[in-house]
Amino acid sequence: MNDETTRKTDNERDETTLARLLRLAGPRAPVPQDIESRVYERVQDTWRAQLQEPTGDRVYAEVQREWSKRGSRRGIARWALPAALAASVLLAIAVIRQPPPPAPANVAVGSVVRIAGDSSADALPAVGTRVYPGESLSTGNGQGMSLLLGNAESLRLDEMTTLAIHGNNEFGLLRGRVYADTGDFIYRDRELLILTPMGSVTDVGTQFSVGVDSQSIEVAVREGRVDVSNDAELWIAVAGERLQVHRNDGATIDTLAAHDEYWDWAVSLAPVFDLDNKSLHDFLRWAARETGRELVFESDELRMDAMRTDVRGKISDLNPLEALESVLAVTKFKYRIEEGRIVIEQ
Repeated sequence: MNDETTRKTDNERDETTLARLLRLAGPRAPVPQDIESRVYERVQDTWRAQLQEPTGDRVYAEVQREWSKRGSRRGIARWALPAALAASVLLAIAVIRQPPPPAPANVAVGSVVRIAGDSSADALPAVGTRVYPGESLSTGNGQGMSLLLGNAESLRLDEMTTLAIHGNNEFGLLRGRVYADTGDFIYRDRELLILTPMGSVTDVGTQFSVGVDSQSIEVAVREGRVDVSNDAELWIAVAGERLQVHRNDGATIDTLAAHDEYWDWAVSLAPVFDLDNKSLHDFLRWAARETGRELVFESDELRMDAMRTDVRGKISDLNPLEALESVLAVTKFKYRIEEGRIVIEQ
């Protein structure tokens, strides 16, 4: 096989592989309108600048001659295609390099969905209050607060906590402890960043807590992975680990089960599960995940029955385990809690 044949075979293989990858990737998300407008204006400015240069003048004159000579769609296509390709390349580069725009100060990043403790002791925002960039939230002794962010993520404040809101996915933890649940899925279009006086915390999935005081930062991970960094070092904590970084004494790490009592405060602040148009299976998955346990059915038939069973009612004043008891009490299903598992039986 000669070199030309080998190159042709390699090119065909590359094209086949690329086509397969494109099919697997599916259609790409549409480019946001504000980014597309900025890129279009930049392309226009570049084109005008080129027209002012000698080379640009020659290109412009050539385009004009071609247009006059052909006067047809073929003439338009010949010159419009390279320009369109150039513009699309610039657009792709701009979209890749463009950082996520900060949240406008007048656009809410989320809302308060749950309050715990005595709300009269200190002024806490009422349930339903929207929160905005530039604001800060504080809880007092025995108080707690749960936020539902605009992208359906949960952020919960323990007692004696102060949290500054910088943007959609960026917060500053000044004191206390927060718990983040960024959703029951792997792929997201952005990370959650929590800044503290001891360093920054970035999630790489999906349930974790961050606590800070004057001498240390503590990061516990229920699911996924969390990166902790400061000016000098980077630490990584994964599911089942609790990392403590001390100001003058290095870092320590130990194990922590997803259903450990350590997480009880965050479980008590879980946003209410909306039972409308949900199956019993949906509800059970939520209750198991919120309590850090695996959901197990004694049989596949029982699992299918749960998928076909609709649930109704209100569980707004109940924590996940209380809600589990209440909902299953009016069905044929029963449950038992074992080490790290909720087992559904009949």
